[in-house]
Amino acid sequence: MHAVQSKIAKGITVCYSEVFPNQNNEYFDFLYNGRVFLVADSYCMNPDCTCKDAVLNFVQVYPREDKKADSFMIGFKLNGRGYKIHDHGKFNKREIQTIVMHFTADDTILKLLNERMKEMKEKAKEILS
Repeated sequence: MHAVQSKIAKGITVCYSEVFPNQNNEYFDFLYNGRVFLVADSYCMNPDCTCKDAVLNFVQVYPREDKKADSFMIGFKLNGRGYKIHDHGKFNKREIQTIVMHFTADDTILKLLNERMKEMKEKAKEILS
């Protein structure tokens, strides 16, 4: 947990799977237009910070090919009111928009991201106390 403490102190977002490893839901996965994507979610763990964003890293995987994965990263507003692209990778803006819309089409994703952010903030209080 020392690495997590260091990230909290520096204000760096921390991946959910780093704090809660070995769970069935470490990453999200979904199929979009025949392509497999994994999504890693990271959060600010500063318990005093009131931000309501998640950093989502979308990784297109090629399970049967010997290709390097392609990815893009966004800052996603947990109130459901949009996102900001941090890194396009090999994806264009329109493609990112449709992939994100597909991923967040179901309200359960937004609820789950909010729950995970809450878990992360609670774990930060535990770590820092």
